[in-house]
Amino acid sequence: MKRFRLRSANKKVEELATVPLFDHVPRRVLEVIGANVDEVRVGPGETLIREHHHNDTFWIVMEGEAEMVIAGRKRREIGPRQFFGATSMLDGKPAVATVVSKTPMRAYVASADQFRALEGNETIALRLFHYALERMREDLEGRPSASATAARPRARRGP
Repeated sequence: MKRFRLRSANKKVEELATVPLFDHVPRRVLEVIGANVDEVRVGPGETLIREHHHNDTFWIVMEGEAEMVIAGRKRREIGPRQFFGATSMLDGKPAVATVVSKTPMRAYVASADQFRALEGNETIALRLFHYALERMREDLEGRPSASATAARPRARRGP
């Protein structure tokens, strides 16, 4: 995995504003998020998170696709403006899924320390818990994720 700092802070904030997880989040909060994520690029076939292993990275996919597998069963495709890794980062327990890149990917990632900074912001923490619980319920009920399919461009946010 290669870490890059190619995007300007404003470009990063504008890209993060298109992520449904951050819908209606004020620009100042998006700036906090942008300051606490790094850009990475990975090739196809890379295991990004391994089920039942420690996970120390929160991923926000900007380009490319990954596949999530739980107990050997494909659960969902993860594409642009979707995220993964939040559950194990929130509860500190081993990952519940394996995630493998299907195509070349560009993503924003937060390390454990960066994620703690995000988690310390009440707005972001509430959103992360909401989405983590929503996905858990969908997985338990065996239905497709509304949040995983909600990756559509959002209107640009003002200051």
